[in-house]
Amino acid sequence: MDQDVSMNTIPVYLLTGYLGSGKTTLLNHLLSQPELQSKRAALIINEFGSLGVDGQLLANPNDGVFELNRGSLFCACIQGDFDKTLKTIANVIQPDLVIAEATGVAQTSDLYRWLDAAAGENRFQVRANACVVDAVHFTKILPYLKAATAQVVSADAIILNKTDLVSDDHLNRLAKILKEMNPRAQQIRVSQAAVNWSFVEGLTHQTCNAAPTTSAPQELASCSIVGRRFDRDRLLAAIGQAQEKLLRLKGVIDMGGGPVLVESVFDSFSEKPAPKAASRFGITVIGWKTTAEHLSDLFSESLEPPPPRRNQETVSISLG
Repeated sequence: MDQDVSMNTIPVYLLTGYLGSGKTTLLNHLLSQPELQSKRAALIINEFGSLGVDGQLLANPNDGVFELNRGSLFCACIQGDFDKTLKTIANVIQPDLVIAEATGVAQTSDLYRWLDAAAGENRFQVRANACVVDAVHFTKILPYLKAATAQVVSADAIILNKTDLVSDDHLNRLAKILKEMNPRAQQIRVSQAAVNWSFVEGLTHQTCNAAPTTSAPQELASCSIVGRRFDRDRLLAAIGQAQEKLLRLKGVIDMGGGPVLVESVFDSFSEKPAPKAASRFGITVIGWKTTAEHLSDLFSESLEPPPPRRNQETVSISLG
């Protein structure tokens, strides 16, 4: 996108990174800083799954939160939704900036085309693409998904997160791999996604020219299981049974002690108190080389009876 734009252009800051890397944590950290609180910011939150977990986890929603939950943000299946969102932001919200948090399986190149198209009406300009990398799990998922590679390659900055959970040797080896994948991107090492807004704002953007995508990868399947009460033992058993086919689980549920935010990546599991404003209960599960029906059957067993109606999604077109 042309860097010589009018004063009326709205800057867009893009947050990418694989599932569970810490994008929502990063967004909350950025929104808590005075430099960003003094600005009018519109937020676009995208998830691969229909429940919409991340949008309700924001501590400071700022001047407008737009949730897109029908597929990858950078996929033609929701281009119409994104087009309407851009027009609303430009004509109604009129913010100082936009921050877009993309789903973990997104191909980042397509956003640039959409912002360049008539839908954007020359009102938006991508200023930075910051990719969050999970220092613990990144090398595990790299062989599985092209999106993980594409996110790193197209980034203007690579935020190495969770560095407190790995050794210095592990971290240095990973940093070298990322440098070989994208030698132009700045690297920063953090824990708890603690990045200053000045770092993101000061990045220099270079447009990615990768081929556009038409749908999410064929190997992925997801389901959203809606309900408040889950049995802890049965949920952990389901995670263990899913094993390497489970790429990501996230949701707000009650396992008997009050609402908690639960997350699982591969064989890990964590829980912490849910935000007080959280009102949508349930889990979204994303699997690799499985089906939505299988995931739904497996994880619905952890629901306390009576089970609510389940919302399922499948995808069938490869990234190529």
